[in-house]
Amino acid sequence: MKNTTIIYYTANRENPMFAERIWDNILRSSGGLPIISVSHTPINFGTNICVGEQPLAYSNVLRQTLIGLQHAKTEFCIAAEDDCLYPPEYFQFTPPAHD
Repeated sequence: MKNTTIIYYTANRENPMFAERIWDNILRSSGGLPIISVSHTPINFGTNICVGEQPLAYSNVLRQTLIGLQHAKTEFCIAAEDDCLYPPEYFQFTPPAHD
């Protein structure tokens, strides 16, 4: 889906080797979709927005996602967490309606 951006969010608490494997999975499975990463510390993954150190809280996950959405220039966005593996089908979903 060409009109979709991946919003990747992280608190940068994962082991760096683990994080790289997650990034590799997203890059391999997503088919080249643009990525906006929103993180607590700077990272080299997609277009990075660093929000600075924050407490670990669901409210910060939502805030980071919203920041990514505000910067996306596509019609659709897909959320990606820092500790999940995704199959290619996850990134191929097309919403049935534009609402």
